[in-house]
Amino acid sequence: MTNDAAPDLAGLCDDVAGELDEVTRSADGDLVVYSRRGTVFGRVSGSRLEVRLPVDIADAALRTTDTAAGPEPGWIRFAPTNDERHVIDRAIAWFQTAWRHAGK
Repeated sequence: MTNDAAPDLAGLCDDVAGELDEVTRSADGDLVVYSRRGTVFGRVSGSRLEVRLPVDIADAALRTTDTAAGPEPGWIRFAPTNDERHVIDRAIAWFQTAWRHAGK
């Protein structure tokens, strides 16, 4: 079954961030920024998630639906239009990958 509503990315990322070490969360209006050891690795604003991935992973991610290149190399924007399980799985995997690489 498809749900045509966009997923709650802010809630999803907050839940995932709560399970990870060394995550700092800051908010300014509807923009939420996640960092690890001083390195920003993710931002959520409304129904859009931006994450900083290794360039090769970002290039692969850009071949999936609802993604676009972000403001710098390695950053992707993910703006899903529904909350099917694969959409949620991608958001979680990319957020966790961004966190893992921010710690290096």
